[in-house]
Amino acid sequence: MKISTAAQVNARIALALAIALGALWIGAAFIPAILWAGVVAIAVTPLRERLLARWPSQDALVAALITLAVLLIVVVPMVIAVFYAIGEAQSIALWFAHARAHGVAVPEWVAHLPIGSVQITAWWQAHLVTAAGASEQLGRIDTDLLLTQSRTLTYGIVRRAVIFAFTVLILFFVLRDQRAIVAQLERGAIRAFGDTGSRLGRQIFASVRGTVDGLVLLGLAQGLIMAAIYAIAGVPHPILMGLLSGFASMVPFGLVAILLIAVLLLIIKGAVTAAIVAGAMGFAINFVIDHFLRPGFIGGTTRLPFVWVLIGIIGGVETIGLLGLFVGPAVMAALMLIWREWVNDGDIGTRSTNG
Repeated sequence: MKISTAAQVNARIALALAIALGALWIGAAFIPAILWAGVVAIAVTPLRERLLARWPSQDALVAALITLAVLLIVVVPMVIAVFYAIGEAQSIALWFAHARAHGVAVPEWVAHLPIGSVQITAWWQAHLVTAAGASEQLGRIDTDLLLTQSRTLTYGIVRRAVIFAFTVLILFFVLRDQRAIVAQLERGAIRAFGDTGSRLGRQIFASVRGTVDGLVLLGLAQGLIMAAIYAIAGVPHPILMGLLSGFASMVPFGLVAILLIAVLLLIIKGAVTAAIVAGAMGFAINFVIDHFLRPGFIGGTTRLPFVWVLIGIIGGVETIGLLGLFVGPAVMAALMLIWREWVNDGDIGTRSTNG
C-alpha cells in the first residue's frame, strides 16, 4: 500500500473541510430539522427499543409507527390552537364592529378594583361609552401595522411548517437506521478524539434525554394540571390555556405569563376569589416543579448544577430559539465533561475518586 506524503494528507484534509463547509452552506436551512429529528430520536429511544423487542428486525415498521405518533402528538394540539385562534379572531372582529357602532359600556370589574376605580370609570365614560368616542379611540389602531404583523406571522408559520415536515421525514430515516448511525458516530468520535470522544457522545445523549424528560414530560403534566385548575376556576377556554401553559412551562418562568393572563381574565369576569385561588395553586405547582422536580430530572443525568442547566436553557432559547431548550444544556454538559477531564482523571458517568 502506497504511503501518502504529508502534502497529500494536508490536501485531503483541506478538501474534506471545503466539502464539509460547502455541504453546511447548502443545507443550512435544514440544520434545525436535522437537530430536531436527532432530539426526538434520542427522546423516544426507550420506546423504540421496547417495540423492537416485540417486533425484532422490523426497524422500518417501528420507525413508521413512532413517526406517526409524533406527527399526531404535534399536529392535534396545533389544530386545536388554530381552531380556537380563528374563533377568537372572529369574536374580536365582531366586538370591534359592535363597539364602533354602539360604544362600550364600563365593565363591572372596574367598580371592584381596589384603587383607580373612579379615574378609570371617568375616562371610560368620556372616551368609550358613546359610539363617537369609541369609534375615535378604536380607530387609532394602526391597521397597516396589524396587516404587516399578520403577514410576518403567516410567513413564520409557513416556514416552521416546512421545517416540521422535513423533521418528520428525517426522523423516520434516523429511527430506521439508528443503530448504524450511532455506531458510525461513535466510531468517528473515537477516531477523532479517542476515548474522550466516546464519553462526550454518551454525555450529550444523556443530557438530551434528561432535558426532554425534565422539560417536555413535566411540561405536559403541568399543562394537564393547569387545564384542570382553569376549568374548575372558570377561566375561558381552559383546554387552550392548559395547552399554552404546558408549552410555556418548558421555558423557565414562561408559565408565569400565562398564569397572569388567566388570573386577569378571572378578575375581569368578577371572580376575584377564584383568581386568587387559581393563581396561588398555579404558582405553588410551578415552584415545586421548577425548584425540585425539574432539577432532579435534568441535573441528575447531565451531572450539572441547575444554575448551569438554567443558563444553557435560557441562553439556548435566546440564541437559536426553541431548539435551544435541548441543545443548550447538552452543550453545557459537554463543556463540563471537558473541564472535569482537564482538571482531574475522573470519568463521566462514574464517581470520581477525587470527589
